[in-house]
Amino acid sequence: MTKKEICSEIVQSIKDYLSTPSRLDVFKAKNRFVRKRVLTIIHVIMYLLFSNRSSMDTNLSNIKRELCKISDFPKKISKQAISRARQGICPALFAELFNLSVDLFYQNIPERKTWNGLHVFAIDGSKFELPNSKELFEHFGELFNTHNPNEKYTQALASIVYDVLDDYIVHASLNKFLASERAAALEHLKNLEELGIYQDSVVIFDRGYYSESMFRYYVEYGHYCVMRIKDSIGLAKKAGKKNADIIDHLLGNPKEGTDDVKVRVISVMLESGEYEYLATNIFDKSFSIQMSRRLYFLRWPCETKYLELKDRLQIEDFNGATITSIMQEFYIGLLLSNLSALIKGGADEVIDATKNPKNKYRYQSNRSFIIGQMKLQLPKMIFGFAPLSEIDDIFEDACIVKSQIQPYRKFKRKRVEKRRTHFKNKKPAF
Repeated sequence: MTKKEICSEIVQSIKDYLSTPSRLDVFKAKNRFVRKRVLTIIHVIMYLLFSNRSSMDTNLSNIKRELCKISDFPKKISKQAISRARQGICPALFAELFNLSVDLFYQNIPERKTWNGLHVFAIDGSKFELPNSKELFEHFGELFNTHNPNEKYTQALASIVYDVLDDYIVHASLNKFLASERAAALEHLKNLEELGIYQDSVVIFDRGYYSESMFRYYVEYGHYCVMRIKDSIGLAKKAGKKNADIIDHLLGNPKEGTDDVKVRVISVMLESGEYEYLATNIFDKSFSIQMSRRLYFLRWPCETKYLELKDRLQIEDFNGATITSIMQEFYIGLLLSNLSALIKGGADEVIDATKNPKNKYRYQSNRSFIIGQMKLQLPKMIFGFAPLSEIDDIFEDACIVKSQIQPYRKFKRKRVEKRRTHFKNKKPAF
């Protein structure tokens, strides 16, 4: 299957899934959607998939205008009714739809991309801004503004495992602000094992993830990893400030039943003159210092994936202020990201195959354009208001709407205090 065909397969499977009442019954909260009401569970799912980052009043008005003409969506329904009704749908439903997109992708992709024979995954976390509400403060934790101690807010720790070369989010979680990134990473690793896509793979970690127990996990299960370690760790100090490639050992503890573990430590000088230190269990000598540097650099798209989620999908601009609402919108955003990535991946292949060799620059399809089109058409296709052939139209347009690839661009990272940028009383008008 091509990536475009896989996208169609996923959308059709979601459509079939949501049209099966017995499957939806599992995700209804206790005593919810049991009576015959004007607002059904399908209506609420419609609203959640159709809505954008505008206010609820704007969303509801737009949806009524569009859906009431082509469906039985209630003409007279209040935002309070929608808010109450959505709490009756377990977020696991949308997690299941996201997981469906992952399962079908790896079942149908004819050939996965590799780097020197290895599939490359990256695990990283990011802080997500959340609305202020008592429920979210209690669940995710309270934070206070350093400039104004009386002003409190809350954030969550998002974590993903990302298939770097195939541009696909494989597993994700949204955790309490002070949750352990390493615990979230282990959850991702176990998910990769369950999916059966872990063979011949390497996982890349940024600073903050390395620990002896984490490294031992990889050795025990025979998985490859590359972990950047902090300068203050003993392994980094042994490597020193030079292009070093040494073998060290993590000493075992007979009382804990652990053995000595061999670890390879590589230090690489960056263009800034600073050194980065990488710990790995890849001992093949053909894996050189420069190769390790290139491999670690491959994790950068994981950072830009968060940029996509936050800037293009505006995932932090949540419409609800409860745990249920946050998790619903979180998984809807991930699903939309994966489907858009499939269209982009297929369109990029066409653009590469038809490129003019005389062009100075290479081109790629415009991700923002694809996300915008998928957001508009996905719910229509799922609920039968538009044919699946809309995917073909989006794909064809994506092959035309291109942007220039400018390699080796660098920007100095600005360290600024994070301030709230999303407010429920300051929603965009469109």
